[in-house]
Amino acid sequence: MSERWRSGLLTAAALVAAALAASLVTAPAAAAAPADADAEAGGAVVRTGGGPLNVRSNAATWHPPVGELADGAPVRAQCQLAGERVAGQVRTTALWLRVGPDRYVSDAFVRWPSKRPVVRWCDQPADPPPAGRARFIEWAAEHAEPSRRAHRVPASVTVAQAINESGWGGSALTEHGNAYFGIKCFGTPGGIAVGCRPYDTRECDDDDCFATTGTFRVYPSAARSFADHGNFLVVNPRYRPAFDHTGDPNRFAREIHKAGYATDPSYSDKLIALMRKYDLYRFDR
Repeated sequence: MSERWRSGLLTAAALVAAALAASLVTAPAAAAAPADADAEAGGAVVRTGGGPLNVRSNAATWHPPVGELADGAPVRAQCQLAGERVAGQVRTTALWLRVGPDRYVSDAFVRWPSKRPVVRWCDQPADPPPAGRARFIEWAAEHAEPSRRAHRVPASVTVAQAINESGWGGSALTEHGNAYFGIKCFGTPGGIAVGCRPYDTRECDDDDCFATTGTFRVYPSAARSFADHGNFLVVNPRYRPAFDHTGDPNRFAREIHKAGYATDPSYSDKLIALMRKYDLYRFDR
């Protein structure tokens, strides 16, 4: 598998989104809670078995609660994200529902009517980069600097990756999720992303490249995406060899590619070509 997002095409069809959402849900509860007026009227309700349901600031349980919903309270889902997989009173699922600004509850504790409605995937607040390639590069370099200082990730590599993976900020994943590095969810949004959502992508194996769908981390701001990129490289042991070459951006790019950051066989060549063309090395000095 690869963290690399390539095509930037949003999975827009409702049937496709519904099918993917269904694939994130398993192991329904053996005994359903009794029907009540809210559920029968077409709404959804909290089912915890007694206590309140914690409301979180992102699609995971490791952030402190920001509120509660009582058992039996109606749930008015605005949209959904994928996130931490939770075994709840109703089902086991990786789906989380946004119930307010920066407020999410696990769908594992939500009882839906007999037919679950199609819930749209959450867009994040717009935080676009400046127009024009020169301005994009300067902007990306500013966002890359904290990671260079904190984690020793060469800024030249970070900027090249942001250009390559976001299409100069024009990809659907970037426009809807403020994501510049195509980091896949792999069962968790981590501690920086707000959650994950599906997008069309392309992957490559030893024989060919092919279209597929992946679930990618999304962010409330571009700054959070850049921060997660540096953190992601540091906390994953497979990228450790790259940090022996922080003074050689070209080698660093080849090492993260070799470690599995991307399945595109030309990935590191593309990064090095961008670093040379736009002299991105100047941001490492």
